Amino acid sequence: MAQITGLVQRLKVTPGLVLAWAYIGPSADDTTLLIVMQRTDDAIDVAAHASMAEALSGALAAGKEVIATHDDNSAEIEVLQVLN
Repeated sequence: MAQITGLVQRLKVTPGLVLAWAYIGPSADDTTLLIVMQRTDDAIDVAAHASMAEALSGALAAGKEVIATHDDNSAEIEVLQVLN
């Protein structure tokens, strides 16, 4: 698993399969594009991924750093931590 730490520089949240595109990094010119995807219709899965998209939005608005964990071969965020 890989981790990206930084500020949410840009975020696009949409309805549908891909819930969010997040550009995370130390500056607007130095980011990694990661995504939040909804893979199933399971209510718990839907709520978990929607909460992750909301947390990214909140971190962007508050200027808080995040740690996004993803598989080495994927851009899909598996775990998100918002730092104080």
